Amino acid sequence: MIKKSLTLAFLIAGIGFVGSAFAYDPGNTEKTCRDPRFKTFSPEHKAETDPESEISFTVSGYADPTTIKATAKNVPLELIIVDKNSFYDVSAKLPASLTGKYARIHVRAHDTRECMAKDGWLIKIRDKAATTEVLEVPEAVIESAEEAQ
Repeated sequence: MIKKSLTLAFLIAGIGFVGSAFAYDPGNTEKTCRDPRFKTFSPEHKAETDPESEISFTVSGYADPTTIKATAKNVPLELIIVDKNSFYDVSAKLPASLTGKYARIHVRAHDTRECMAKDGWLIKIRDKAATTEVLEVPEAVIESAEEAQ
């Protein structure tokens, strides 16, 4: 009788142990993609800016900084990327060839697992001729210059 009770107790304990051993689920061990996020575009969307002016934006910190790229009207921009610990501050200078045009700034980046994100914004670049300032010269200066000739 004691032998039957012990056998039954071990059998129940064994079934409980095997059931809990098979219940283990490690979950999804693969990391999921975290698409980089872009924020604080400057100048703002549809804003007007001067030729060769600076543009800037921020990218989330989990982006791979070596994959951050930007183009303006399909012209690659030379980027200055500053690591701010939780995000990247990115700036670039607009190409001199873009004057008097609208330009879409395309930005893209990958995270460390090659998950890509892209974004962009539209700006208007003033005409070069419109940005040159006209200096007004007082008539007294003009007269003294004419007298000197």
